[in-house]
Amino acid sequence: MPFAQPLEKGPLSMRQLLSLNMRPFFSKRVLITCATLSVLSLLFHHAHYLRESELLISSEVELSPAPVSGPDAGQNYEGRGLFRPIWVDGYDNNGIPGGEYLGRNLSCESLGHSAEIGVQESFFLHDNFVEIAGELDSHPMVDYVPSLAKFADGAFSLQQLLASSWDRLATACVWMPDHGVHLCVSRIIFHPGGRRDRCRISFLRGQIYSEDWVHLDRYKLKWKGQEIVFPKVFDTDTEFKLGGQLYGPEDARIIIEEGVDDAEPVVVFNMITTHSDWKRAMWIFRPFSEQSHILTVRGTERPKKEKNWAPFFVRELEGASNSTSERQPSTHIHFIWRFEPLTVLKCQLSTGMCDVVFEQAVLPALSSQHDDHDGSLRGGTQLVPVPLSTKKTKSKSRFGSPNVQAFVSFPRTHVERAGGCRQAVYRPELAVLVTNTTHFYLTYASEALDFSEGMVMDANALADPCGKGRIMITNSIARWDLEGRDSNGQQMDVMTLSLSVDDATVQVLRVAGIWDLLRGLPSLARYFSQDKVQHIDGFPPVNDVEDEHADLLSPFDRYERANAVGWDVRACLEESAIRYVNSHVDATKQAQEKAKAEEKKKAEEEARKKKAEEEKKKTEEEAKKKAEEETKQAEAKKLQEQKALEEKKKALALENKDKDTTAQDPKQAADPKASDEQKKKLEDKVVPEAGV
Repeated sequence: MPFAQPLEKGPLSMRQLLSLNMRPFFSKRVLITCATLSVLSLLFHHAHYLRESELLISSEVELSPAPVSGPDAGQNYEGRGLFRPIWVDGYDNNGIPGGEYLGRNLSCESLGHSAEIGVQESFFLHDNFVEIAGELDSHPMVDYVPSLAKFADGAFSLQQLLASSWDRLATACVWMPDHGVHLCVSRIIFHPGGRRDRCRISFLRGQIYSEDWVHLDRYKLKWKGQEIVFPKVFDTDTEFKLGGQLYGPEDARIIIEEGVDDAEPVVVFNMITTHSDWKRAMWIFRPFSEQSHILTVRGTERPKKEKNWAPFFVRELEGASNSTSERQPSTHIHFIWRFEPLTVLKCQLSTGMCDVVFEQAVLPALSSQHDDHDGSLRGGTQLVPVPLSTKKTKSKSRFGSPNVQAFVSFPRTHVERAGGCRQAVYRPELAVLVTNTTHFYLTYASEALDFSEGMVMDANALADPCGKGRIMITNSIARWDLEGRDSNGQQMDVMTLSLSVDDATVQVLRVAGIWDLLRGLPSLARYFSQDKVQHIDGFPPVNDVEDEHADLLSPFDRYERANAVGWDVRACLEESAIRYVNSHVDATKQAQEKAKAEEKKKAEEEARKKKAEEEKKKTEEEAKKKAEEETKQAEAKKLQEQKALEEKKKALALENKDKDTTAQDPKQAADPKASDEQKKKLEDKVVPEAGV
């Protein structure tokens, strides 16, 4: 990777006012713009953050932890709207595999499970890019020179400059119960050329939101004697070279350890640095102590790109017998490294050194065949432990024995070449992992989720999985409130997710009934039967085989069976994701064909009507023309008859005149022959004229 400048590293030097680095275009116009920008920053700050001033807390007020709720208290989650019921289809691990040994191939239908959950329409989180640009303006990589070419005739648009240079992606959040607030981390990208895929550098920004998702500006978080003010851009030990690109943290995920007092969250992201020879490597970062460590898997060669690791905390067996002692922070964090085969890492939080502690291997005799496809399951959110009860307890027994731990998460499928799409399609799924601290397997996975029309995506986006509806990713389980309330005061468990659509939005979605869904899974019935911290009979907690395959499966222990079916659960999930894309593409094509047919039918009907109208008009015009011709002929005939009558009258008058003359001339009267000749001449004269 060529670079023009030497390596730069170190903490960021931040300034609050935006000076706009436009070297070498520094001029009076830029100075005026800077002053304008400072004013706009204040105005935007007032309009954007203080629109709910009675809910926000000023920088001069010290914030105390949220008050402890009474036994009947709970947040009313229907204040933003009702939850729409949707059905979730998935695959539950019954511990009964297929394979050559049993002489059958396991069908996904045999693992089928359906349940109903509730979904509330998502809402959006926004950010103040004027404030962000001001805080990061002094960074050496922030230079707006390439963007100036976009402003013609000397015109300068601040709004256009910021919109074409900054974006916010992949916001992940956690609920901090000791503080009563949400901590969210976002990737802030600087792309002065206007294209997000040509990001110059990324930054990690932290923000605090209230329980009701109101942004808390200038929030002072007190942690172990420190006072940390949010929002802020974290110092992540980013390395960069002037002239290069794609530096800084990307795809951040955040997790907090359950049951640990005043726990410090862990942020996980990938980044390129000299520590990994400029390969994209995974890092962990503590946002309060600001400690960073690159993650290194012992005994393996680092690949060119590391990403999509799903973090979770496993409760160790040591000290599990004392259920009332205060739980200490873990010294290690686990990751699902990959889902096929299921591989789990255990990493030291203090050093970043990781070991592969589990890699799935299915006995060939219990392996079923699945379709070859271009779909794969990848990390999405963090994994959070599944509680045994929705009621609070002072002991650690809420999560049962460390010998049987269950975790829920929302990974995502990456589906390529399905439905004729030229780019990969991403959809989240609900998944449950079970472990005894040394062995792991998938016990449940849903089919692809889109959460119903209008909840996250509109109808047009859902109908276009190859286009604007291509990417839906869950970035975090922000909170799982097991003691929420509906508008009637009835208890409901509500899980809050942060999502992004098309890598362009930050949305918050609430889902009700996840705990009820898990509680109803046959594969977790024995897990939920725990009532205190103790060793339960056997791992994993799958049911014994009682059908015609019981004798054949007797040589295999429960884990071997559950592990084999866990492989099938993942494969069935991936196959269903491909069907999801194909079905939506087919439905879209059918809708398009139907629309074309209706449009064609409409056009033909309009053409028929137009032709009929033209023919009718033509007939009417011909009839009118004929009537006019007949009228004209009748008038001409009438005129001729009138003329003939007048000529006849003239002839008769002339005849009468001749008679009078004859009567006066006896000579003429004596000559009747002459009189007859004269009469004949008159008649011959009248007849031709009448025929004209």
